Amino acid sequence: MARKSFLTDVKGNMAMMMAVTAVPLMVASGAAIDMVRANNAQTVLQGAVDAAALAGGTSKLPNTADVKKLVAKYLNTNGEQNALATVSHVDSGKISASGNFYVKVEGKVNNYFLGLVGMPTTDVGAYSEIELGGMAVELALVLDNTASMNSEGRLTALKASAKKLVETILTNKPTGAYVKIGIVPFSNYVNVGMSNRYKNWIDVPVDYTGAVPVTYTTYPNATYSNCHLVDHPYTNDGIPAVWQENVCDVNPGAPVTASYYPSHSWSGCVGSRNSGLDTKIDGLGNKYPGLMDTGCASALTDLTDVKSTLDGQIDAMNAVGETYIPSGLLWGWNMLDSNEPLLGAKTKAEITTLKGSKSLVLMTDGDNTLSANYPYHNGNDAAAADAKTAELCENIKSQGITVFTVGFKVTKPSSVSLLSACASSPAQAYAAEDDAALMAAFSQIALAMSQVRVAK
Repeated sequence: MARKSFLTDVKGNMAMMMAVTAVPLMVASGAAIDMVRANNAQTVLQGAVDAAALAGGTSKLPNTADVKKLVAKYLNTNGEQNALATVSHVDSGKISASGNFYVKVEGKVNNYFLGLVGMPTTDVGAYSEIELGGMAVELALVLDNTASMNSEGRLTALKASAKKLVETILTNKPTGAYVKIGIVPFSNYVNVGMSNRYKNWIDVPVDYTGAVPVTYTTYPNATYSNCHLVDHPYTNDGIPAVWQENVCDVNPGAPVTASYYPSHSWSGCVGSRNSGLDTKIDGLGNKYPGLMDTGCASALTDLTDVKSTLDGQIDAMNAVGETYIPSGLLWGWNMLDSNEPLLGAKTKAEITTLKGSKSLVLMTDGDNTLSANYPYHNGNDAAAADAKTAELCENIKSQGITVFTVGFKVTKPSSVSLLSACASSPAQAYAAEDDAALMAAFSQIALAMSQVRVAK
């Protein structure tokens, strides 16, 4: 009976079967964990290799050994040593056929469970190739220099953000790459610079002094008493402001007649050509009107790759006048066109051959406060100015120019919508609510236009 009971008792068999299968099950489950660890290590390693390739590819170091040291530093800083148990191979350099720069790393990750079946490590590798050449950038910075930029430190924030963008793009460009940046400060008008006075695309009267004297009465012996300041609220480029008048009781004294000969001069400001031409840049048989006795922001700087020139222009910006965005857009477009009036840009065919791009950044802190009253911009039809802005945006984009917009503390819904629609895509329209956000927007634009990109 005992023998029969032993033969028919299956409990011991089940225990033996579980013991036999436990190790494979544990190894299978552990293998999944080891594979996840290896995959995570590969992700970290790829990021480190990408960073090292970007650093090595854009460095100006004189020899291969120094570049390899820089690559090793970036690999270590960005997690290569933590990702791998051992590093078996590191290679980097320039590919002679393409001019691209590459970094390749191979190593091993320790296994916790697969080691039980004779697989103590898993091979992990990463490769990154950076394209250095074959690209070109032309960028026009169309920057609001209106009087409202004097409030809340806005102009100071703009200068810092614009200089950082210039530094990022020019400092990181590969050796020999074609990169040019220009600046168009705008307010009511754009200042094209005194050097353009006698060009055939502009009509500027000669400076002159009137032949007929202007006579006026003055009171040089006047005396004043009971003086006090009186506040006068007003709006300056859409921003509430107050000017103070010194009001006194006056004893004028004896009048004296005086006279002067009025002088009239040009300071670089241009107005709009007739409606229909003011949203185009061709048809230069109709010249741009130079406006006498008119003030505007500092002169534009045509496309250049000289950082000190651009920084100097940014530092020289001053906030004056009111807002007419179409004037800035028109001259930003002119700057990116290879034809007159400005001749610093390459043709579209040349940029295409270089695998490059033309871009325009429009930055403004507010709404159109003026409209065209040809050739001047002294009307008060904001809706008409918005319509001109929208038309110019579409015309510029139709020429293959990428438009970025940055609204700095812009709150009016119609203006927010106008800037969003002006940009080439929603991702290229930025709304900056403070100085830090403005800096971030300009930094993101600079990175988006970087000459260096991961090819593989």
